[in-house]
Amino acid sequence: MFYKDAPEPASFSKRLGVEKTYELEKVIERNLMLDKIKDVKEAFRKIISELDIKPNERMVDDLALILCDKLVNCNKPYPNTLEVLNELKNRKYRLGMISNAIDIVFEPLRKKYNFNELFDAVVPSFEAGLLKPDPKIFEMCLEKLGIGKDEALMVGDSLQDDIEAAQSFGIKALMLDNRNRHPNYSPRITSIKDVFSYLQ
Repeated sequence: MFYKDAPEPASFSKRLGVEKTYELEKVIERNLMLDKIKDVKEAFRKIISELDIKPNERMVDDLALILCDKLVNCNKPYPNTLEVLNELKNRKYRLGMISNAIDIVFEPLRKKYNFNELFDAVVPSFEAGLLKPDPKIFEMCLEKLGIGKDEALMVGDSLQDDIEAAQSFGIKALMLDNRNRHPNYSPRITSIKDVFSYLQ
């Protein structure tokens, strides 16, 4: 739903001096997104330790700056996202959000874009204590929406965490490929506006 001018795994991997991989993304998520952050620098020290990188306080400071400055200030919706969500709500679709999210990044967005009014269920990882692709976080969202698997459609931009995870749980999934990373995947849309054609 939202993109960043400085995507965190890429920015973090560059400063850590390691390759950006799915495994790195999961290490970052486990340490930053499973609970509310009490000490940003300590969270990064744990990430550095888990990656078996020699401790370096300058690196810790730089990583904290990436999180607190670039990420908090660079999140914004993909084009047409808010308009489409409002139209879906007007058409009486029940809307849910599942997000692997950092609380200090997510909470300003929740307030700015009125997530609690726009969505019927909001399930960020730091409140659920779970991360996608864990099927329990999908189950939690369905319970809050009051619907079954056969009534749900997962629209997401992560092949592993959104699409494959939802399908493994028994939910239909639609790839939102805004950045054209999966041109051969089907079903796939390249703009959220195209979701209406898929729903017909």
